[in-house]
Amino acid sequence: MKRLLCIWLPNWPIQSVRLREAVNTEPVKPNVADHSTIKTPNVVDRSAIKTNPPTLLWADDPRRGRIVVACCPRASMLGVRIAMPLVETTPLLQCRESHHGKASPDSVAADIRPHDPFMDREMLKQLSYQIQQAITPRVAIESLDDQPWAGFPRHQPESLLCDITGVEHLFGDEQGLIDAIQHLLAAHFDVPLHARIAIAPNLAAAWAIAHFGQYDAQSTDEPTAAIASFPIESLRLARETTMTLHRLGVERVDQLLRLPRGGLATRLGKPLVRRISQAIGEIDEPLVADLAPDELAFSHELEYPTRDLPILLDRMEGLLRQAKAGLSKRKLGVLRLLCHLDFSKPPSQQIEIGLFAPSQDVKHLGSLVAMRFENLSLRHDVTRLSLSVALTGPLRSVQASLLSDGPVDSHTLGGTAVSRFVDKLSGRLGRDAVLRVKLNADPLPEHAHLTLPMTGQPVHSRRGSRSRRGSTRANVASKKPSGHSSGSQSRHRMPSPQDAMRRPLTILDPPQPIAPVIPQTSTQVPESFRLRGRETQVVGYWGPERIETRWWSGPAVRRDYYRVETDGGTWWWIYRDITSGDQPQWFLHGQFT
Repeated sequence: MKRLLCIWLPNWPIQSVRLREAVNTEPVKPNVADHSTIKTPNVVDRSAIKTNPPTLLWADDPRRGRIVVACCPRASMLGVRIAMPLVETTPLLQCRESHHGKASPDSVAADIRPHDPFMDREMLKQLSYQIQQAITPRVAIESLDDQPWAGFPRHQPESLLCDITGVEHLFGDEQGLIDAIQHLLAAHFDVPLHARIAIAPNLAAAWAIAHFGQYDAQSTDEPTAAIASFPIESLRLARETTMTLHRLGVERVDQLLRLPRGGLATRLGKPLVRRISQAIGEIDEPLVADLAPDELAFSHELEYPTRDLPILLDRMEGLLRQAKAGLSKRKLGVLRLLCHLDFSKPPSQQIEIGLFAPSQDVKHLGSLVAMRFENLSLRHDVTRLSLSVALTGPLRSVQASLLSDGPVDSHTLGGTAVSRFVDKLSGRLGRDAVLRVKLNADPLPEHAHLTLPMTGQPVHSRRGSRSRRGSTRANVASKKPSGHSSGSQSRHRMPSPQDAMRRPLTILDPPQPIAPVIPQTSTQVPESFRLRGRETQVVGYWGPERIETRWWSGPAVRRDYYRVETDGGTWWWIYRDITSGDQPQWFLHGQFT
């Protein structure tokens, strides 16, 4: 009999964030109630809910703006729900539960960030590779339909499907196999993962039991009886089909199975009949395994434990040459290296080395490893050295000269002198100390750029992306220059979006408040300002340029920016805070000269 297993990771986007940030939580150990049919009761870890801050992930919806796509259990306890507009979560997160169950006005430092479905899928792939190596070679990520299933608003995979036929005896029985999976999820990752596991003769039944079963771990030999009491959403149906069945009074799977399939196919379509046939085992559902790529990992067991640096570097050079041989076949270069040292006494130590450009140069890589080893404090002797290539990139070919017939030099395999210089700086100062600036498509000046590490990043992430409309908008009022001295204004014009002088070269962080000499309530630019006790006259001004945030992006930011020429010949970039009320507040945000 075929045995299929489904591993569902509930709320996977939040678990993926926790996994990437390596938040320490205590694993929840399941309790097995019955060994004939494996059942593990659902357990809610209240301590973990209280430990982590409320976490929300949002995404842009074409019609509704920013909406919540995932939230942690603590955020759910505060009233946050999936598909809720992000702006509506602000009052909910400003209060938390007290010990008596009543709300208090204490502020909660919520973790609100954009949802990254690509990283979620990559983390799911890494998990599937781990299961392939430890449990069974046939592991696949669940496939999705064109539209989200009823009852599951997120249209992204959150389950792994495994074919365990013929491998149960390697773990004793199915209970031992489930224990091995739970141990893998709890012990082999920085964060224990919460998973629901089900075993059934077909994939559809295993998926339904994992998502709607009573226990965290369950096995069955009778799929039809096991899913009979489940809601019809357990069959992975389209929303329109489910709504129609609900209007007909069909709520459970057993009610649906009593209906003639010929009439169902005519009225509700063949996909419904296909899902029923898959669930009761009449037709097989294909399982397309996602095979893990060959891993470039090498290790060396020292004959005698030592902490002598020249010996360790010599052995690491041998591992680097093995890595180069594997990379040469793939025509790839190293972007990130992981060096693992096992000592005679625990704990072990791991070193991460990032590169700016892909490289195969053993000499250059060895110098980076030596630079990091020199800063290590080895308290015990090293017994084992391991080297793995965590990130690679296409190798860039460089021809030294037009008619050169000599051997390939280090620059051909290791990039330019600039990339080597960046690698050495990052090795000396640390990866987070050598940063690059990336333009951000956001008109707010304080959000116009991002700083990212220069080394250890994928090549495609350093390329410029097409600008798209962000969370703000900027409207320029194209007027004739107006001000207090018309004679000096005829020499100037309103800057175009392509003009280099549209934004100042010097930005003040934070903006400096400036006070009009004569207080006023109008929106016109005052004739003079006082900055740090010194009065400055305004000769002319150009604007306004309106910059404001979208209504769903949080607290409102509304500003009117002006380019101002002063009596001292300097050019200022000032703005009026529109949200300040009847008394306008002015700020100096930058200087052109």
